[in-house]
Amino acid sequence: MIMFVIFAAVLGLMLIGVTTAVTMGFASIATFLLAGGDAARLFLVPQRMFAQVSGITLMSIPFFLLMGNLMTVGGVSRSLFGFGRVCLGHRWGGLSNAAIVACVVMAAMSGSAAACAAGIGMIAIAEMTKSGYSRSFSCATIAAGGALGPIIPPSITLILYAGLTQTSVNALFAAGAVPGLLLGIGFMCWSSWVCCRHGYAKTDPAPWSERWQAFKDAFFALMTPVIVIGGMFGGLFTATEAAAVASLYVMILGFFVFKTLTIRDLPTIFWNTVEQTAKVMFVIATAGFFQYVLLYTRIPQQAIAFISTSFSSVAPVLLIIIALLVLMGCFMEGTAILLITVPIFVPLAKSFGYDVVQLGIVMCISLAVGVLTPPVGLNLYVMSSITGEKVMAIARHAVGYVLIMILFAIAVAFIPGLSLGLANLVP
Repeated sequence: MIMFVIFAAVLGLMLIGVTTAVTMGFASIATFLLAGGDAARLFLVPQRMFAQVSGITLMSIPFFLLMGNLMTVGGVSRSLFGFGRVCLGHRWGGLSNAAIVACVVMAAMSGSAAACAAGIGMIAIAEMTKSGYSRSFSCATIAAGGALGPIIPPSITLILYAGLTQTSVNALFAAGAVPGLLLGIGFMCWSSWVCCRHGYAKTDPAPWSERWQAFKDAFFALMTPVIVIGGMFGGLFTATEAAAVASLYVMILGFFVFKTLTIRDLPTIFWNTVEQTAKVMFVIATAGFFQYVLLYTRIPQQAIAFISTSFSSVAPVLLIIIALLVLMGCFMEGTAILLITVPIFVPLAKSFGYDVVQLGIVMCISLAVGVLTPPVGLNLYVMSSITGEKVMAIARHAVGYVLIMILFAIAVAFIPGLSLGLANLVP
């Protein structure tokens, strides 16, 4: 009963437009009092909120957000798409594939779905439509490519999951690398099939001299993931230090290599980063008290007991988790869903002996579906705001990508080697 009240309250408040952080805060306090909690113990609210955001792991989030904002202004996305275009443009779906490849590389820099979609979308849409691609399909393709941001390391979603579950960030990043790349290849295959079916134009093959020039133009941008991922796995620095170093590197690129970044841009970039960080951290902070309420009401224990007696294996439980996350993603923002469900799903998976790292990748892919599904669908609105295309028109063309993501989430859930094969090599 109490679990139903919590989810009904959260969903109802968010549907009427209350922000995620305020929703979780009000729902937590109301549930605590409804469950018989002493009102005098509400002094725990600020304590729990502070404790939730004071972990060293979460300090990497503002730096990754800063890096994403610097890349959007600093010309990195333009060089990446240009390199992909000259290498792939002459194939069926070449421009769409180039956009997806650029999103993959952007994902390996920023870890944000919206940053990937916005950064590549502003560059690629015009060229794709000029070459005869459907505008709504182009938007859907880049929105799907942006959905790789929370999956491919360094992922802000995986950093949050690591902080909530006390799991190794490096192990989660290693576990997300192969599924993210394979999902990108799946998107490329689907977009090529759609382009071949509709006869979207191919560009003329670029001469090798042009390809070499495009590679030289994109070389320093392509080195950003090497610095972030290679530095972390090589033991040179932590996730937070990697994010700080990469932000400085991208800033230097914008000033001295691409020369599209100016001193006048920095106040706006810094302020946008502060705003984004405050929003994310406020949600995480309120989740601290929400987790306390869940433990107080023994909801995770009750859910484990009920499901353990209802199912004898983990397989149906995993399918239920994926279905719930995809459904909730249609109505709620991914960070909020993660913070609500991790305290329930992780102990539940542990009760069946399921690997927490593998579960993190399954949840990450399932949550990423939400950026492509209305009515919330963040990337749909990002692409709509850039192009003026109707959200539902983009959503219709995104259905194929959504199905691929759901099928891949199921595959990762039942094939441990897809995620844990590389993760097991990380100390």
